[in-house]
Amino acid sequence: MKKLSKRERTRITVMHAAKGLFEKHGLDNVTFHDIAEASGVCRTTVFNHFSDTNELMIALTEQEVCETLSYVSESDFRGIEIAGKTFEKLIEDASLYPVLTGKLINNAILTGGDDNPVRKIEELVLTGLKETYPEEEAKKLFLLISGAYYGLINHYHVNNKSFDAEEMKKEFRDLLSVILK
Repeated sequence: MKKLSKRERTRITVMHAAKGLFEKHGLDNVTFHDIAEASGVCRTTVFNHFSDTNELMIALTEQEVCETLSYVSESDFRGIEIAGKTFEKLIEDASLYPVLTGKLINNAILTGGDDNPVRKIEELVLTGLKETYPEEEAKKLFLLISGAYYGLINHYHVNNKSFDAEEMKKEFRDLLSVILK
């Protein structure tokens, strides 16, 4: 594994602190000063990495997507299994930061652009589905599967359910089995 530079380690520390603070206090209630204090760095250091909260949110989303893509690409998952494991990994992460995850996803979707991190997840899952299904059917299945993921996350939020990763993954697998019948 590649050794991270001091700058990269600091960036990760800042991002980790920001995630915890955003989840606990909400995006609008956290300043770069708060993030700096929680990270053990000065506020200028936070600004050296991120010019504003939006840039930080994009970086958090990209980090999440990169971790998910690495998890799947470093495995032996094939076909439909790629879809299930990708969304299970996203569920695990959502269980740690349920409020922030929803905001990050919405921000990434609304930001758009060709390098949209959510699009990378879609491409990964579609690649797996196309190993088993014709392209048009794979596209429809992706919409149903991603809808199940978003629906599950929303269901937990709306009903104030505890974001238990194992329970959520079980529910997602049940939904996936219905979709793929």
